[in-house]
Amino acid sequence: MPHLRIALEGIGEHFWLVPDNKPAISIEPDDLELSDDLLDRIEAWSDTFDAILDPVDPKSSQFPTPEAEIVWRAEGHAIAAAIRAELGDEWEVEARF
Repeated sequence: MPHLRIALEGIGEHFWLVPDNKPAISIEPDDLELSDDLLDRIEAWSDTFDAILDPVDPKSSQFPTPEAEIVWRAEGHAIAAAIRAELGDEWEVEARF
């Protein structure tokens, strides 16, 4: 079963293919068979995170308000659910954020 991980590892590196017993491989959402509408949502969601990420000190990265972070996380979980629905039961989709 293919395993997709959504995890924020750096600017633009948010989607990972996780093979059995091997390191995860960064992939682009465009490489998956997802609808254009979902790809647009993913791009906006990713851009929001990339805009606040401090690549020199990632742990100091912060959203402008706690509410903005709550909204961003909720959209991420909704996106993960939409990806699961579009890819089907033959994929495992994991969200880590």
